[in-house]
Amino acid sequence: MHRARATELAAGLPDLVSGARALAQRSHAGLADLVRDCRRSLAGATERWVDASVAAKGWRQHTHSLAEEWASGPLPVARFLHLLHDLQRDLAAGRWPPVPKAPRGGDAGVEVLPAPGLADALLLRGHRARLTCAARAVPREPARAADIALVLGAGNVTATPVLDVLHQVFLEGRAVLCKLSPHHAGLEPVFAQALQPLLAAGLLQLCCGDGALGAELARLPQIAAVHLTGSTTTWARLRGDAALAHKQLSAEVGCCTPAFVVPGSWRDAELHHVARQLAAFVANNGGATCVAPRLVLTARAWPQRAAFLQHLRRQLAALPARVPFHGAAAACFAAAAGAAPVHEALAPALRADLDAGRDTELFAREHFAPVLLELPLPGDGAAAWFDRAAGFVREHVYGALSCYVFAPPLALAALSPSPAAAVAALPHGTIAVNTWTGLGYGLGCTPWGVPPGSPWQHGSGWTRGTACVPDVQRVVLQAPFRPRPLPPWLPDHRRGAATLRALTRFYLAPSPLRLAATAIHALGT
Repeated sequence: MHRARATELAAGLPDLVSGARALAQRSHAGLADLVRDCRRSLAGATERWVDASVAAKGWRQHTHSLAEEWASGPLPVARFLHLLHDLQRDLAAGRWPPVPKAPRGGDAGVEVLPAPGLADALLLRGHRARLTCAARAVPREPARAADIALVLGAGNVTATPVLDVLHQVFLEGRAVLCKLSPHHAGLEPVFAQALQPLLAAGLLQLCCGDGALGAELARLPQIAAVHLTGSTTTWARLRGDAALAHKQLSAEVGCCTPAFVVPGSWRDAELHHVARQLAAFVANNGGATCVAPRLVLTARAWPQRAAFLQHLRRQLAALPARVPFHGAAAACFAAAAGAAPVHEALAPALRADLDAGRDTELFAREHFAPVLLELPLPGDGAAAWFDRAAGFVREHVYGALSCYVFAPPLALAALSPSPAAAVAALPHGTIAVNTWTGLGYGLGCTPWGVPPGSPWQHGSGWTRGTACVPDVQRVVLQAPFRPRPLPPWLPDHRRGAATLRALTRFYLAPSPLRLAATAIHALGT
């Protein structure tokens, strides 16, 4: 059955071949026009997209789920299109992205946040993002491969397959056969509406099916590259398939995402603030997201550890239980929490005081469930503890996609040889200091993936990133410890959904009035 379906889909690949060749001949101005058309088509699909996503998950009664769907659906796609349009317009005018620099002998890098304009400066005030890359790296023009990529989309976050399609078309120069997860079957017509210009140009073919269909499609001789967002098991099968030996393979396969809570002298309000963020990120999308913190690392001798855990339990308990949409959630919950769930709806939970020797198996895989594991480790002082915790993560914790570091300014300053050097030594592609790693996923100007040289089980390659910097090593995001305005992705933002909806509309058709409307919602916390 799967082979017959793959053969049927292969009949449309000559059109994609023609589309890819035509894409390679387009000028930068022509590519900017194509991006503009995609922005217009997306603008007509955003409300339908969010409504269909919330309905499919059965979460209409959960008020914050609307904000979650804007943040993980149309918004990052709208921002990425906005940045792609600016990139192609700049290239058409002969303006190139900034060349990475290496200040005072450090790693070569480039600051990509805030982006030019008022939006980031106003809405992400104090947030910074820096890419580090190989020495002497210089920006290069997006590729024009003129062949076909297969995108195997994950079923948890709705933006992911669309972002991967846009990356392949506009940054790799490929036409795309995109296989959606069965979880997104109901969204296929929405995605077709949003990406209509690519369909019309012979640059995209959409289908829906399971992993077996994906494996058959990957073997089609016309497919030159395969990008997976999915499980390590699927990734291992692709890598082990001799028929794919000469194809370009890349994958984003998740992470047992660690969160380092640096010991020091914290105010009680600071403990509350970080506990609130961690709880929100754990519960986001019912726990079915690769940016959720899975393992929080604390210092066993930290005098405020008990108070922090108490705050964390309270914040998790304040969030609603949800009936999971992802089939693996109940089993993942049982494995992580150490007991089978009592109810169908899963309430966010904390499993504290784990043992570094006894419980290592728990950290060796990703748990797609709203459970946060806590591991206390020894260490005298913030610097010694952080070094020990980083070493433990490097040796025993699965994944290299992203991680968190939480610390008020004085505790952060105690890391040695410097906070920047300590953070840069972590083995993850995106490192978020006092903010959400989901920001790195959705910014568009930052690539998303794993560092070069990561174990193959952790995935391979980067997607997105409009700075056009080759040989990226890592992305470091940094935010004020207490950001203002309150980020709209937190559940206690009273106008989170309205803010994210307005921001999506702004990126699709920027204007001072739309930016002002977004700011008014953002400040209405």
